[in-house]
Amino acid sequence: MSKNYQKSFPSVKNAGFTLIELLVVVLIIGILAAVALPQYERAVQKARLAKVIPLVTALAKAEENYWLANNQYTPYAEDLDVSLPPGLKLAGTQEDTGYVYLDKNIRIDLLNGSGYVKGVSVASRIVVTFLDVGVTYWHYLNYSPYPNQRRCCGNESFCKSFGGETQINDCWVLP
Repeated sequence: MSKNYQKSFPSVKNAGFTLIELLVVVLIIGILAAVALPQYERAVQKARLAKVIPLVTALAKAEENYWLANNQYTPYAEDLDVSLPPGLKLAGTQEDTGYVYLDKNIRIDLLNGSGYVKGVSVASRIVVTFLDVGVTYWHYLNYSPYPNQRRCCGNESFCKSFGGETQINDCWVLP
């Protein structure tokens, strides 16, 4: 009977995939996705940091100009004469605390102070916090204990992939 069935429907013999074949394909796709997704997320984080670096550089130059005029740094972005790179703007300034949000996940603090917190100098610096991933980027100003030093704090593999070399507490010094 099976021969008669095959003779009357010759294309039915190989018409489809077995369950095992489908499971193998799904397994391979799952493995590829598990490997690719973390790499994609890291690339997105690096792109976001690379986008913010020109803004931090502009803010640091404006802070240095403010220092030359007033012999002190300001924690308020609105006090700075800064021309931002195309496509970037500061929004949501908080006058009482001295921080601004570039978007809902990126907070920029203009810190003017001295002392130490957990063994790390809190001298004058600009700190960019990526709230959604817990990574911070520090740019120390000229008149601080670490002139023009840049640090990446938080995710070790991310900071090292951005060139972090020497570890200081949970931060890596960037070149």
